[in-house]
Amino acid sequence: MPLRWEALYLGNISTDIDSIEGNSVGGVFVSENASSPSVLGTYGAGGDRGGLTTPIYENQHSVTTVNRFGSTATLSANNNGNLFEFFQTDRNGDGTAENYNFDGLFRYQVTLTYFDGTTADTTVLIAQMDNGDMWLVPPFSAGLPDPTLTAKAISNVTLNSAVTNQLFDLSRDRQVIAFACFAEGTMIQTPDGAVHVQDLAVGDTVQTHDNGAQAIRWIGRATVDLEQAPHMQPIRIAAGALGAGSPSADLIVSPQHRILVRSAIAQRMFGASEVLVAAKQLLELDGIELAEIGDSVSYVHFMCAEHQLVTANGALTESLFTGPEAMSSVGPAARQEILELFPELAEVETAPVRPLVKGRHGRKLAARHQANGRDLLS
Repeated sequence: MPLRWEALYLGNISTDIDSIEGNSVGGVFVSENASSPSVLGTYGAGGDRGGLTTPIYENQHSVTTVNRFGSTATLSANNNGNLFEFFQTDRNGDGTAENYNFDGLFRYQVTLTYFDGTTADTTVLIAQMDNGDMWLVPPFSAGLPDPTLTAKAISNVTLNSAVTNQLFDLSRDRQVIAFACFAEGTMIQTPDGAVHVQDLAVGDTVQTHDNGAQAIRWIGRATVDLEQAPHMQPIRIAAGALGAGSPSADLIVSPQHRILVRSAIAQRMFGASEVLVAAKQLLELDGIELAEIGDSVSYVHFMCAEHQLVTANGALTESLFTGPEAMSSVGPAARQEILELFPELAEVETAPVRPLVKGRHGRKLAARHQANGRDLLS
């Protein structure tokens, strides 16, 4: 019974959709403002509702539902003497989960606008909190999946009409889905601003942490069947999980993808304040977990002339490093292509941009940060 799942934050509105608690018609609870013009409209960057300045796909959060009275299977839409049930999530990215009082669940016919400008019409459930926050929640666990929610990264959600003015309690047991956000959503910093990783090409430049603008010399894309290769299950790093507001939005990477750690603990353990650690070694930390995204995942790798630190969704991470593990993971055709571009790699081992912390040492580093309550960037 999944009581924790992914939801999309749509922004905040001043209109209370269910303004009169307990209002009913014929024994059915109803909402007074489900069809209000101040509720209907477009949410997400450039939209006229919600106030977000970023696309919806950058506002995905893990939500835990907390039940305080009544049926443990639901969150009640009618609060009992101001005793609200709530969503628990780190929406502001400060590393600490906040409580948001659940006020009601509503069904809307919507148009989803994807990152590439294409659209899809569907019916979704929207939860509103008592402060006006709006959330698109996944379907009930026993219901049919909605492929429009995972087809591509969602930039905007337009509420066209209320399917009904009925007010619903929220079933806590919901589908655990991952809204597309890696191949179509991860933002890589370039000299001209952040660019979707799937839009990068050989010859484009990325902004590196140490050496300014550097050209991409090789780029590779691969779709992995996770049933055939479960060891390639991606890792989700929640917004703010690294500390210092990093990443700025949830970041999904392959298990071996290395993340920058900067801390006094790293200095004491390895003699260097900045080290690179594979994401899979950091799973003990809060906010870093296996990403449940379905049966397959698309990965994008890119390589500069030298190993570099680049910024992905606001987090410092690595470009492709041509060490033995990376070279064995890209496949024979990609290895041949890389060696044609960089023939010296066949004879000379390339140097990493920061010390690489491997295996149990990486896990021990994570454990010490967790035990001491220290961020990886501190």
